[in-house]
Amino acid sequence: MNSNIPNSPDERTQNHGGDEQRNGDYNERNNPYFARQQASAEPDLDANEPILRSSDIKRLNRKALVFLAAIAALLILAIFWLATQSGEDSAPPKPRAETVVAPALPQSMTAPVEEAPVPLAQQPSLPPLPPMPTDNSEEVSSAPERQRGPTLLERRILAESAANSGGVPGQLGAQPAPAQEDGPVTLAKPISNPDGLLVRGTYIRCILETRIISDFGGYTSCIVTEPVYSINGHNLLLPKGSKMLGQYTAGEPTSHRLQVVWDRVTTPTGLDVTLMGPGIDTLGSAGHPGNYDAHWGNKIPSALFISLLSDAFKYAAAEYGPETTTIGVGSGIVTQQPFESNTARSMQQLAEQAVEKSGRRPATLTINQGTVLNVYVAKDVDFSAVLPK
Repeated sequence: MNSNIPNSPDERTQNHGGDEQRNGDYNERNNPYFARQQASAEPDLDANEPILRSSDIKRLNRKALVFLAAIAALLILAIFWLATQSGEDSAPPKPRAETVVAPALPQSMTAPVEEAPVPLAQQPSLPPLPPMPTDNSEEVSSAPERQRGPTLLERRILAESAANSGGVPGQLGAQPAPAQEDGPVTLAKPISNPDGLLVRGTYIRCILETRIISDFGGYTSCIVTEPVYSINGHNLLLPKGSKMLGQYTAGEPTSHRLQVVWDRVTTPTGLDVTLMGPGIDTLGSAGHPGNYDAHWGNKIPSALFISLLSDAFKYAAAEYGPETTTIGVGSGIVTQQPFESNTARSMQQLAEQAVEKSGRRPATLTINQGTVLNVYVAKDVDFSAVLPK
């Protein structure tokens, strides 16, 4: 075969296999460890494997079966118990038979002793009937009863009634004085003109139109934000947008509230209503709440500034002013007095006046415009004359 022609794939495979076999035989012959490895026996890995006996397997199976049977029995008992309980609960109760029990008749404490019956032969003859009493005998028999006096209970009752009524005790004919009434009895009457009556106790809600400061008295106004109807709700009395007018007095507020009296309302429909309505808060308490200011921020700094200024003049006069030396006659005691400045004395008086004036300044209560106010109608107002017929 020509050496220049390449071998086919089969020939290359055969040649390659033959080369590997020759190389393997060569390696086995020339490798000393290979022969030693072939001589040693291969370890038996299954020699120490545990072997279960048939008796242990049977015992294990029996225990498992007994345990499973016990669990199944418990489940069956639980299902049976639940079924019986649900059946008892669902079963309607049997109606009880109504029995009428009559109360026992009252018995006397001591039962009368029945005497033995007397035979007819031994019964004595009945005595003759007494004669019928006449009128004279009745008068004679009733005479002791008339002469009998009142008992102890009657005398006590008569004494108590005599003490309450102011009579003489012992008089049977004394009558107790009638009880005096505390006051006149009030009567109920129907409401007159309920279609046009603005009843007392109605709340009117409005928004403050002008600012209120309690330092000076003045007038104010607010705009009604909710319509006001009659007591039965049939007619509109004060429409939304009505203007309420009120006034307040100046004075030192003692709390965070200011009393405003609203006395007039003008409506967009041309009505002029005169009423009496004090201001209240949202819960009905008297007075409109506002911002309370006691002016402590102005009182304290002004008093401190004037006091410090007076102390500064006193210190300067004592430090830099001439001292007055006095020698006691006979005792010989020398007394030195610091210089008294008229300016320091004037500043001290000015500080006292400022503190007194600032202390007399009353607190101020301010209610800003736009605050929601409530007015309590204190007197009934009749609109029947101005309502359309």
